[in-house]
Amino acid sequence: MSAAPFLVKQLSELKKSRLGGFNIEVGDDLFQWTVWFSGPKGTLYYPGQYKALLTFPQDFPYKPPEFKVLSTMWHPNIYPDGRVCISILHPPGEDDMNTLETASMRWTPVQSIDKVLISIVSLLADPDPSDAGAPANVDALVEYRKNRAKFAERCKQNAEKSLAELPAGFVPPPEEDDRPQAVTREISRLDSNVMFDDGEDDAEEEEPKPKFADELQQIRNMGMGADLSDEKLLEMIEKCKGDVSRVLERLE
Repeated sequence: MSAAPFLVKQLSELKKSRLGGFNIEVGDDLFQWTVWFSGPKGTLYYPGQYKALLTFPQDFPYKPPEFKVLSTMWHPNIYPDGRVCISILHPPGEDDMNTLETASMRWTPVQSIDKVLISIVSLLADPDPSDAGAPANVDALVEYRKNRAKFAERCKQNAEKSLAELPAGFVPPPEEDDRPQAVTREISRLDSNVMFDDGEDDAEEEEPKPKFADELQQIRNMGMGADLSDEKLLEMIEKCKGDVSRVLERLE
């Protein structure tokens, strides 16, 4: 199946969401988006305006896009060439070399681009999270931990540099108040699963969800497996260890 319809759908959803802090530019190549994003207030990256390139593979959405910051940015999760290292952009499935990163943390075919953007910006609020794993930029991580003042000064210089490099007539992305707090709230909203929300009292809402319930909902949202009951589909997901991509391959 062509990736183009999926990309058009993602663009439409982004337009409807009116996600603050980002501007998306798409030219003749539908598989390459220019992303302008604001350094969140309250972080070391404010008030910078940064340019990035979001590149989609031909087999999207089964494989994740790549997010590369073109502006100079100093961060433990950003490689020197600008590529962003984050779980949500890692290929589907499990990584035997990284047991802390489960399949549900990695890319899935129904992942939304607005969630990807929010997840990336959330890195700016917390350059050294407890679940960061191996850093993309070891020097940046060492400096952040051992010489925070120098790290902060470098980020400040990069923010000023990003503003000086803006093209003539640049219009900043619409602001989103209270970042990074707003980032946290939005991630919670996007991660919420409404499949089992029947509107009953809190006692029923607190009942544990079936294993792989999120993966089941993702597949249902794509209109796949309509001829299978939830129980049968959950069995298939179990056999695939929660890897939605493998399940979809079996359903095609």
